[in-house]
Amino acid sequence: MGLLDQGPMPAVATRASGPPRGIWRRHLRRLLLSAVALLALAVGVLMLLAARYQPLRPGGSGGGSFPGLRTGAGMRWVSKYIPMPSDELHVPPQRAPFALAGSVVNRGSFAITIVGVRQAPGSPFRAAGPVRYLASAEWNTAKSGHVLRHFKLLPGRGIMIGLPVRIAYCADRRNYVGEDVFLVTERFLGFTHTVPMPFVDYGSPVVTNAPGGQPGPPGTFCSG
Repeated sequence: MGLLDQGPMPAVATRASGPPRGIWRRHLRRLLLSAVALLALAVGVLMLLAARYQPLRPGGSGGGSFPGLRTGAGMRWVSKYIPMPSDELHVPPQRAPFALAGSVVNRGSFAITIVGVRQAPGSPFRAAGPVRYLASAEWNTAKSGHVLRHFKLLPGRGIMIGLPVRIAYCADRRNYVGEDVFLVTERFLGFTHTVPMPFVDYGSPVVTNAPGGQPGPPGTFCSG
């Protein structure tokens, strides 16, 4: 029998056809890059929201007294020094420090940290000691307040803030200056905001006589 008559040849196994490994690697790389891009976009949006997050609002109380701090001598509500739709809280010149107060509430959904409180630029009131605070549950107690240092304010909670201040003890009898806000610096996720908060919730300023230099010139008077 010739070679051509030996019958059918045995089947030879062959590799199944399909995409090369390089194509799968490229698909996987694209999926990973897309996932990273989406994650970066989500983080960017969250950081933008965090940078704009400012939940502090006035707490509804404040003025010229704070437990444990001296109340200014002769303080009274008047309506004649600075044209306003409401009364002003007038503080006459005096040598001893006294308290101004305000309150803030966290109206947001996340806790913030209050890192500092200070007077606004150009204010006639100068800091005279560490700022103090009372939690909202302590407002009607006899406690004298705690020193305010990096205080964590939870959502829905508020604090009363006491600011020891002093003013010039020599002043002008005919001119007056006032300030209606103090500045609160808050931090959230590494971002900080400094926001004005009113001493009195409805915007009335705290007023004093304009500084008048030294004793002697006409129109200048000094506290005892």
